[in-house]
Amino acid sequence: MKVAFVILTKNSERTMDKCLREILRLKSKFDLEIIVVDGGSIDNTLSIVKHYQEHLGVKILYDQGKGLGYARDIGWRSSSAEYIVMLDSDVLLNEEFIAEAIKVLERDKELGAVAAKLKPISLDKGWFGRFQEKNLAIHLHHQDPPYPAEAVALHTACTVFKRKVLEEVGGFDEFFDLAKEDSDISYRIRKRGYKLSYLNYYAIHLERARILKTNFRYGRSYVLISRKHPNMEKLWRFKNIVLTSSIVFPILQPLIYLYYLRRYIKLQTLSFIEKVILSLIELLRQDLRTIGMLYQLILDRLQTH
Repeated sequence: MKVAFVILTKNSERTMDKCLREILRLKSKFDLEIIVVDGGSIDNTLSIVKHYQEHLGVKILYDQGKGLGYARDIGWRSSSAEYIVMLDSDVLLNEEFIAEAIKVLERDKELGAVAAKLKPISLDKGWFGRFQEKNLAIHLHHQDPPYPAEAVALHTACTVFKRKVLEEVGGFDEFFDLAKEDSDISYRIRKRGYKLSYLNYYAIHLERARILKTNFRYGRSYVLISRKHPNMEKLWRFKNIVLTSSIVFPILQPLIYLYYLRRYIKLQTLSFIEKVILSLIELLRQDLRTIGMLYQLILDRLQTH
């Protein structure tokens, strides 16, 4: 069975060796293609990749600064494999997941893609690092029911796609250069009539505590995904209206904090101090995403005039 790994990277010297080392374990079990798509690394990332070329025959491509959607698309199109594994360079895959994913995809003709659940481990210390490991979204993600239950959308950090399904939907859209290329491909696969699912296997996600930049970018992408899939990602849903109101009227911020504190208090694995502080960081994350969303709306308005 031919399997292609498409690995997106940019300045990933802290994780790239670990990522490729895990793939090397699969060499005796699968016919592998490894495609690394680099986003302009200026550290030792590509030196590490080239070290593995002899063992894995790695093909290196460059995204020309066009972003995530373009990078993922040129990656899978440069392969000839029947199954495409989208893998981020900070993710350590579970080899049992790959074997089970292909088995399930082979058996279920209505299934378009399956993903591993992500278990974050922060490379950075401090409260932001702790937030990356223990935030509310992670807890909810781990509760996602596994196959044969269907998922609304999958991430692309460690996900196996059928090649023929990617071909049918036209691949990844370079319009999504910042984020949400995973939601877009998920929605288009579902609109084509295929199912998506998680498997109960965990891949390690070696997180960086990039709260500010990452969440601002995600907020901007809310506007883009809602524009393309208005029925699946309504921009002005209740949550976004409330969060926007709290930016315009900061007096509402304590109420938003208390809402998240109530949700974090229900998480039994957290200490009391973690519940208090992680709720504050959650508020910051949501504010950043809302500001990013408003920034993109203003930018779009300026570009149309």
